[in-house]
Amino acid sequence: IKDTENKNKNIISSYYELINENVDIILGPLFSKNIELINPISADEKTIIITFSNNTEIKNKNTFISGITPENEIKEILNYAITNGNSRFGVILPNNLYGLRSKKLIENLLLENQGRLVKLVLYDPEKPNFYKIAKIIGNYDQRKFELEKKLMELKSMNTADSDRKYKILKNKDTLGELNFDSLYIGAENIEHVSMLASILPYYDVDPKKVMYIGNSLWSNNIALKEPALEKGIFPNINQIKYESFELEYQSTFQNKPHKISSLAYDLIGLISSLQKNNQNINIHNLTNINGFVGSNGLFRFTSDGNIERSLSIFQIKNQKIREIKKADL
Repeated sequence: IKDTENKNKNIISSYYELINENVDIILGPLFSKNIELINPISADEKTIIITFSNNTEIKNKNTFISGITPENEIKEILNYAITNGNSRFGVILPNNLYGLRSKKLIENLLLENQGRLVKLVLYDPEKPNFYKIAKIIGNYDQRKFELEKKLMELKSMNTADSDRKYKILKNKDTLGELNFDSLYIGAENIEHVSMLASILPYYDVDPKKVMYIGNSLWSNNIALKEPALEKGIFPNINQIKYESFELEYQSTFQNKPHKISSLAYDLIGLISSLQKNNQNINIHNLTNINGFVGSNGLFRFTSDGNIERSLSIFQIKNQKIREIKKADL
């Protein structure tokens, strides 16, 4: 074990100490900043690195990522939505590296699957104005203007039919439907999800007419309590397998595990599996097309350093989550 946060030792030195011990594989480091320091020199070495990161930007033929990637989540949830008849998407993303990566992937996925990105809003994650975001994504000002114009028109007609329509419309906030049938909220912060969910219906982005879609962050209790997210869907790992790991961890350490610990557990299990089957720890065996099953479900590494995970699809129902599509086992 090498401490990458040891102030008295350079991470490059720690890396070379491991290389000099002729290790076959390194698990870690945790943070992308440390991986970026190692990557230029690790390219010339034969030692495999499996990081705990989910940042696809740092992967290469010797450096693998093992976290659940935004790309994996987005691909799973959009494919599910499209398969179930949704084709027009509104998207809200933070204007940062994560958001821009997500934007690129969403555009490509929708293009490949005959879906359409009809509305995109990028917001400042440091100083978000959620009222402004909601108004823009819901085209609220224009739809409100259309309603006022229609009300004036009906009032001027002064007929029984126009009076009837006027009485119906005057209780509405806007006129006209949204041009998307699904709304993907790709916030990285659960408080941002909660605030958006509470404000969007106020600006006539009606969750009864639009399918709200998110990421695994939505499994958080705060999101479950938002009325607007009722029937919203999101991807996540196989809960049964993870809960089994969680119980075993708690009985051993009398503490709840951090999500990262399940990644480490699965990777140790992978190495153990190779050894039990008398297989060398090398790229060929690591990238077995059949993959491996761990506490987070089925996963497989690809030759470019990426990881593919089989995710379940969940729906929020009565402040609880229920699995509506099972992950591959």
